[in-house]
Amino acid sequence: MSNLLLLTGVIGLVYLSIGFSSPLMSLYLQELGASFQQISLILTTYSATVLLSNYAWGRISDRMGRRKPLLVLGLGGLALAYWLLGRTPSANLAWPVRILEGVAAAAYLTPSLALMGDLLAGAGKRGRRMGIYRGSASMMFAVGAFFGGAIADRSSISTVLLICASIYVLAMLCAFFVSDVKPAAVPIPSAGTETSAQSLPQAEKPMPWIFLLGAVLWTAAHGAGASMWPNYMVYLGYTKTITTRLWSLAALVEFPSMAVAGVASDTFGRAPILFAGGAFATIVHIGYVTLAAVVPALLIIQIIRGFAFGSFTTTGMTFAAEWGSQGRRGRNSGAYNAANGMGGLIGTFLGGTIVQILGFQSLYTVCALLAGGSAVAFFLLRRQQKKEEVAAQAAVSVGG
Repeated sequence: MSNLLLLTGVIGLVYLSIGFSSPLMSLYLQELGASFQQISLILTTYSATVLLSNYAWGRISDRMGRRKPLLVLGLGGLALAYWLLGRTPSANLAWPVRILEGVAAAAYLTPSLALMGDLLAGAGKRGRRMGIYRGSASMMFAVGAFFGGAIADRSSISTVLLICASIYVLAMLCAFFVSDVKPAAVPIPSAGTETSAQSLPQAEKPMPWIFLLGAVLWTAAHGAGASMWPNYMVYLGYTKTITTRLWSLAALVEFPSMAVAGVASDTFGRAPILFAGGAFATIVHIGYVTLAAVVPALLIIQIIRGFAFGSFTTTGMTFAAEWGSQGRRGRNSGAYNAANGMGGLIGTFLGGTIVQILGFQSLYTVCALLAGGSAVAFFLLRRQQKKEEVAAQAAVSVGG
């Protein structure tokens, strides 16, 4: 079985578990006795742990020259964390377990993205391939979200978390069959092979700061809104089943949107599609402020949310995975995931805190401003790339 197929199966299982648990996590913490502000602190601690762990795991994988051991370690840690979460009696005890989850999640996420970059280096249509890879994960997320709320309503959220632990065990077993890519087998793309390919000197540069800033702002908007979204839906009168199925609808849309975004980014470049992701996200959060109580409008908003998430996620992962040589790819993947972690840290802290003080509508207003900021950052990224392209063409003309 090919590495690409195995990695797609593993990420599918991971996101199946996330689909089961993510829409219910803040509700579970609330059931365990946490206030909105305490929920934000617990989620913020998780995000901070992921942030601090991502670059470290990426650097370790570069120094080891291997990704597989860290994948297996991370998935095993996630299985243990969710088994403990499903059995914890209080929010205070759930707190350290979520720290363990954050360390384990980073041990899986960063090396897996770096390994995808290793596999796709030198290949054409990387955006399309990444779109299928990440889009299939969203499809599995949609399956988990569709059934997670119903299981929680009929049994308990604790039961859902124990199911997640079993899924992570299965993902870990699949990861044992993944093979690392030998450095000698991976060519460094030459200049001009594709829009985002780098020459050798550029391949050793860190990723553009404006790209990382855009990622921070986008994930801050997403993290703040998502952390309180289930509570907002319940506040508006929706059941857990309806809430998770609305989340499932957005995830279902992500699969085709990621495939389309991948093809579009191969055709038009990464930055324009990243800009679209920021613009769509801005529209979504404005919709939550104005139309969330109207079911038909909410369905449309969830569909747009799927396109926003797909455009940003697939294109951001492709940009990060293809930037740099294999010897630096773990660190670059770690930097990208750390930027996402920073955004998540900011977002989850803001989420419950703003709701506690100002209410849900104020929260989603702030989210719209953050998402709009990400769109501006990605617009500036495209301008920066155009300037570099003009300078490179001028240098070639002079040299010729």
